[in-house]
Amino acid sequence: MLFNFFKKDYSHYQERGDRFYQEGRYAEARHEYEEAFSLLKPDTPAETGEYLSDRLRSSNNQLALLNIQEAVHAFQSGNHAKGIEHAELALEQAEDEAIRVNAKELIQKIEIPITMETPHTHSHSCNSCNSSNHPVAATSEISTDFLPLAERFELLIQPLPGNLSERYRQMGERFACGYVAVHDERIEEGYRIFSELSQEIRSDILEYEIALLDFQSQKLAACEQRLKSALSLNSDNPLCHLAMVQLMIETGRLHEAVLILQEMIGSGHLVDQALIMLGDVLLLKGDSDAALGKYLEALNLPSVAKIAAQKAMPVLDGMGRTADSQALAKRYLKGCC
Repeated sequence: MLFNFFKKDYSHYQERGDRFYQEGRYAEARHEYEEAFSLLKPDTPAETGEYLSDRLRSSNNQLALLNIQEAVHAFQSGNHAKGIEHAELALEQAEDEAIRVNAKELIQKIEIPITMETPHTHSHSCNSCNSSNHPVAATSEISTDFLPLAERFELLIQPLPGNLSERYRQMGERFACGYVAVHDERIEEGYRIFSELSQEIRSDILEYEIALLDFQSQKLAACEQRLKSALSLNSDNPLCHLAMVQLMIETGRLHEAVLILQEMIGSGHLVDQALIMLGDVLLLKGDSDAALGKYLEALNLPSVAKIAAQKAMPVLDGMGRTADSQALAKRYLKGCC
């Protein structure tokens, strides 16, 4: 009884809810609004009840959107079960019908069996030059068009390695607009925004993104100059090194590609992807033994062990080492080959 006597009125909880809502702490805001709503009295102005009801709906919808973001990110990371869990939670929370529809569609798409192997979940993988800023086929089927631009941008940059997602976030709103435009295949718009920004600031990120678009347009000389500029600004950006390797392969300079990859491995830049690519390049050069050595070395790295096994098996088969190939299939591919 003493607790009820000293219990605060609805305005206290409403104010706390508003503060949490402004800070993006929607779960806490919802709790405070529920407390406030439970303390309304018959003589409380109707507008107060309407305001709290609206805030409760908004908090639930914001939580649902956050869970949809987490669902997409989990799916892009290969964790389908976690993706479905977040999408189902979003479906429970959402009060807006459009969000509910998107959550349902997301669940259906995640549950569709993936028949095509997709070892990389983001365009900025070892095939970054080939695929621009788009996720691979399986993930691109999941639409995030209903999200605000800032949230879409956040989803796109989350898979970037190291501190790059934070660095991309710091590039500002205009950069985000260009990045999302490229993702939406509005290439000219994205290229224009990146080019304008590059006149205002010098950034390895801008040089890299423009280089990718130059590569797509087969402006290979311009692409190389942009990548060299990016590396001169920041030699620690691993995506620039990978893109340069891809360019060397495209232009037939395999020896230079090998040197770049060896340097990446030695300096600890995306060692897993660099090892796989080095094996691929050595195979292109006709050195099967050296390529196999790199694939076998990559088996020790969980992030690429399955891919390494898949690449090593045909090399082993070609050498007549069928038993070794089958052993890899049994250990890394669960007997499938």
